[in-house]
Amino acid sequence: MTRRPRSSHDDLVRRAQDALDREEFEEGEALGRRALMLDPESIEARQVIASALIEEGRYEESVPLLEQILQRDAEDIAALADLGLCLFMMCSFEEAESALARALEIDNTDPQACYWMALCLERRGELDTSDRYFRRAHEHGAEDYPQPVRVSKEQFERALQDALEQLPDGIRAELRNLAIFIEDLPREEDLLGFDPPMDPCLYGLYTGVPLPERTTGDLPRLPDQIHVYKRNLERACPDLETLIEEIRITLLHEIGHYLGFDEEMLAQNGYA
Repeated sequence: MTRRPRSSHDDLVRRAQDALDREEFEEGEALGRRALMLDPESIEARQVIASALIEEGRYEESVPLLEQILQRDAEDIAALADLGLCLFMMCSFEEAESALARALEIDNTDPQACYWMALCLERRGELDTSDRYFRRAHEHGAEDYPQPVRVSKEQFERALQDALEQLPDGIRAELRNLAIFIEDLPREEDLLGFDPPMDPCLYGLYTGVPLPERTTGDLPRLPDQIHVYKRNLERACPDLETLIEEIRITLLHEIGHYLGFDEEMLAQNGYA
C-alpha cells in the first residue's frame, strides 16, 4: 500500500492562497490552519487565515492573528492595513486610524491603507482630506478602489423621491407613519446599539415596529424611521447609474423591513 505524501507547509499556504483567489474562503482557512499546525511560527499561514476570516466578515477572529504577525514584524504593511480594516468594521474607529497611520508612515501610497484611512477621516467629518485619500487609493489601486460618485443632496433626494413614486399605490398608502431621512453616515450610537455592532458601511437602517407586529391596542407613536446613508452609497458605486439603482434598492429594502419582510423574503424579491 502506498501512502500519500504529506503536504508541506509551503504547499498548504500556496493551496490556501489559491482557494482565496477562487473565493473559497472556508477551504482557504482550513488549509491555512493545517499549515500553521506544521509550522506554529509561520507568518504566511497566519496571514492567509486572517485574509480568509476577513473575507467571511469574521473581523474579531482575525485581529489576534494580525497582532501576532505585527509582534514579529511591526512594519508588515499588509497586516497593518488589514488590522485597520478589521478595527474599523468592529467600530473601533480610533484604534483603526492608529493602525492605518502606522501603515501610511511606512508607505503612504498603499491603496488599502489609504482607502480605510479615508473612511476613518470621513467619520471624523474631515471630508476634504478623506476625499484626497480616496483619490490616492484609486490612483494606486484603481481596480479595487473606484472613486466615490459624489452627487448633491438635491440629486440624492430626487433619486429617493423617484423610487417612492414608483411604488404601487397600496404600498405607498402604508407609508403614512414613516419618516425617511438622508444622512451622510450612520451615527456611532446606532451602530453600537447592536451586539455585535452593525456594519459602519451599511446603506440604510429601519428603526421602529414593523407593521405586522403592531396591535390595535398600541399607544400612538412617533413615526418609524428609515435612514439612508449618502456617503456609504456614493462610495460603493462605480457610476451614477449604479448609484441611482442602489438608492432605489436600499429604500425598498428598508421599506420591506417596515412591512415585515425578513432578509430571505427581501433577497427573493431582489432587495437584499
